[in-house]
Amino acid sequence: MADSDARPARRHRHANRPPAVVNRLILAVLRSRRLHGLLDRQLCEVRYRAADGRPVSLPVLYAAAEEQYVVLVGDASDKRWWRHFRRPAEVQLCRGGRCRAGLGRVVSPDDPAFGPAAQAYARRHGVLVGLDDRLLVVDLPAAASASPPTRTPQRGHGWKR
Repeated sequence: MADSDARPARRHRHANRPPAVVNRLILAVLRSRRLHGLLDRQLCEVRYRAADGRPVSLPVLYAAAEEQYVVLVGDASDKRWWRHFRRPAEVQLCRGGRCRAGLGRVVSPDDPAFGPAAQAYARRHGVLVGLDDRLLVVDLPAAASASPPTRTPQRGHGWKR
């Protein structure tokens, strides 16, 4: 094959991001009644509705601090999902077979909440949070108001209730 016939190498913008199929597999395990315990100590599912109304579900690493969960948005400049939470927005956090409604917001290094949230995440995962990182902080109501388990999102129909 001549050099002119060679295909150029595909370049991926998000070299460190897992393929969508990996995220779908992780979400399937997290939603499983029998298997979710394999991942619950490290991962949870974040659900929200995008500005256009479509449901979004993402598996994320989390750190819990009382009724607050912290999610590190690594390589934030290469990702878009976290921008939905620049202003506080409704979110569901699903873990342990249960989904709880809360309010999520992004905190940046100039926010007073950044230090404590970064420390909680660093303690949990042994990762230093950089000044160019963003953190999603999800405030959940008291456990007494936890919602019952919800099932998997149905393709094209949003979440089943």
